[in-house]
Amino acid sequence: MLKFLKNLFGKKDSDKENNKSETYKDLEDYDVIEAVAVMLLRAANIDGHKDEKEILLIKKLLNEQFNLNPSEVDLLISSSSEKEEESADLYKWSKIINDNYSKEKKNIVFGLMCEIVNADDVIDPFESNFIRRLSGLLYISDKEAGMIKKKILGAKEK
Repeated sequence: MLKFLKNLFGKKDSDKENNKSETYKDLEDYDVIEAVAVMLLRAANIDGHKDEKEILLIKKLLNEQFNLNPSEVDLLISSSSEKEEESADLYKWSKIINDNYSKEKKNIVFGLMCEIVNADDVIDPFESNFIRRLSGLLYISDKEAGMIKKKILGAKEK
């Protein structure tokens, strides 16, 4: 299944050079997209349960961030859910993000995580701890993390 998904989402390097388009396939590597999806699912599940509101928000964010169509999002969620459930390790996924994303993109990913943990308008201690650990793993300073969280929470209140 992984091979199928990589073929579906990725292109060979030679294809990228020969056929530039504006889709995420040319801009992002599947492994990074998958790492973001796994982390979003972990953010949704960190309080012990993923509710439908969080899953719908994850689908929306993946669609917006990576320009995925609904069937691509569903396949990504399916494969990423399995990996999220099998792995207790945040480092593996954050390393993929760190190795491939600029500071600006990591801040965007961190903001996405904040949106997910606040999807139900309640940030419990497990979610708060997750966000704090994630900011450290993504090398986002406490000050920057606070500004991002404030921006996300402020936007939601409007």
